[in-house]
Parts: sequence; C-alpha cells; structure tokens
Amino acid sequence: MRRILLCWIAWSAISVGASSACRAQSDWLTTVFPERAYDFGTVARGSQIRHAFPIVNRTNSEIHIADWRTKCGCTDVKVGARVIPPGTQTTVEATINTTNFQGYKPSGLTLILDRPVFAQVDLNVTCFIRGDIVLSPGQADFGTLRRSSKLPTTSLELTYAGGRPDWDIVQMKTQSDKVKAVAKETGRSVDGQIHWQITATLQPGVANGYFKDQITLITNDSPAQTIPISVLANVQSAVSVTPSIINLGRVRAGETIARVNLLHVRSSSPFSLSKVSATSPELEAQEARPGAAADHVLTLKLKAPTEPGPFHAVLKVETDMKNEPVAQVKVFATVAPQ
Repeated sequence: MRRILLCWIAWSAISVGASSACRAQSDWLTTVFPERAYDFGTVARGSQIRHAFPIVNRTNSEIHIADWRTKCGCTDVKVGARVIPPGTQTTVEATINTTNFQGYKPSGLTLILDRPVFAQVDLNVTCFIRGDIVLSPGQADFGTLRRSSKLPTTSLELTYAGGRPDWDIVQMKTQSDKVKAVAKETGRSVDGQIHWQITATLQPGVANGYFKDQITLITNDSPAQTIPISVLANVQSAVSVTPSIINLGRVRAGETIARVNLLHVRSSSPFSLSKVSATSPELEAQEARPGAAADHVLTLKLKAPTEPGPFHAVLKVETDMKNEPVAQVKVFATVAPQ
C-alpha cells in the first residue's frame, strides 16, 4: 500500500509539472503570436490573397525561426526575419493562390522555433472561393518601380459568370490613400459573362521599399459581398542603405562599442549626406570621409544604457538628392548586466 501511495504521489507531481510547463509555453506563445488565424472571407477564383501575421517578442530571450512548412501547395510564405531580438517584432506573410480551387479552402503554415525553446506554431488562413467570379491576373502587381513624376498604373480583368444580368460592382475601397482604383464594365459575352476592367494607380508619397495595400470590391449580391484584391509594388530609391537592419549583439551595461565601416549609403551618382541622426541619444553614426561620393561609409557607435534589457533605435539618413525620402536603418542590441 505504501509503495502504491508513493507511486501515485510521484505520478501526480510529474503530471502537475508537465501541465504547468504546457500552460507556461501556451502563455508565452500567446503573447508572441497575438494572431494565429485569419479568414479572408469571400474571394474571386484566381486571386492571390495575402495576410501578414505579426510576431512580437515580448520576452527577455531571442526568438529564432528554424523552419516552416505549408499546409497546401497553393500557399507561399515570406518571413520578415528569422532572428527576433527581445523588444522587436517581424511578420510572417502567407499568400494563397486560389486558381485551382472553389468553395471553402483552409490552408496556412506551421512555424518551427528552436529558440528560446522548441515549439511548433500553427498559423491558419481560410477563405471561400467563388467559382462564378474570376480575376486575372490574381493581384495588382506594379513590380519594381523607380521614382518618377508619372503615376504608375496597372490593370486586371474580372469576369462574372453567375447568371445575374444586373450584377454590379457598387463600391470600391482601398486600405490607404496611396492607391486609386476604378472599375469599368468592358463588355458582355453571348454566354452571359460580364467583363470588368479594374485599374489601379499609385499615388504620390509612397515610401521606398515594398508597398502593400488592398482593393476591396463591394458587389450588389444579396447579401452584399466584398472581394479583396492584393496590391503590391517595390519602390526603389535612388539611394540604398545596407544593411537595413543591424543587430549589435550583446553589450554590457554602460559599455561603449564601435563598429567601423559597418554601414554603406550608395547611389549611382555622387551625393552628400546632409544629416544623420538617431532616435536614441546612445546611438551615433560617423561618416568616414564627408563630401560628395557615390558610396558613403559610416561607423556606428553605441554607448549602452546603464539598465539591462533590449535596446532598439532607428538611424535616419538624409541626403541632398532632390525628392529623396529619409532612409531608415533599424538597430538592435541586448544590454547585459555589468
């Protein structure tokens, strides 16, 4: 009897410990992954729809994404950064190609983490693909653009084959004012199909880098339905800054470190740096050779805060090039106790 009682006590202790560990991991993942499921709603067949899941490192340890696997061959994944230092964040973007499907479609991906502990995280996406509405191409993709005075435009064709002669697109919305969208009926075929041209135009003020937006079509279906269309562009700057993200690693509290010739600011023609500043007074950048040049080399100097914890700041680089926006470099470090 005594032996049975001891075994029961040991088993209970193990069960409670395992349960506590599972609960602790669940709590940790909940704070890091505030969103783990997304429903696109109703979409047109042929659409390439995308959603970015945020990863926010609110822990005191570095998070590392070791790998991922998709739940369908129709899903593409883009990871913003595999290493997420404490106090920083990134995104994991899932894109679904709906060309070969109709009706309800579940998909998504599984992220595999190996730091700070091993964990597998499901990020799920769902949608309902309408077979009577086809979009070609599947998204408004402007491609790679150089800045110019001419506003870039791209067009898509939407075909409705649902049998309603009065079917209509009654309203269009965009997520931001950087895209203007117009829908125009272009014709009807003998089999009852209605053809529309969707035209998207980028507006002034789009920032450098990858631009994403969404056009939402609102139809006169009963009840009214919304059809999302992804908008993409890669706006190239005349000035490039490399690297755009810098992790200085572990620094002791109060310590001053310098990384010589770490940052390059380049262009195809000579230019000058008019101002280099940081959002934190602990971070400085010094130019090796001031003056006009096609390649400017900068040294970073960090005087670590006296309190341990994550450090992050943004370095802003301004040039004398006309209409060139301020370039930004994200800088991270982990301040350790002395």
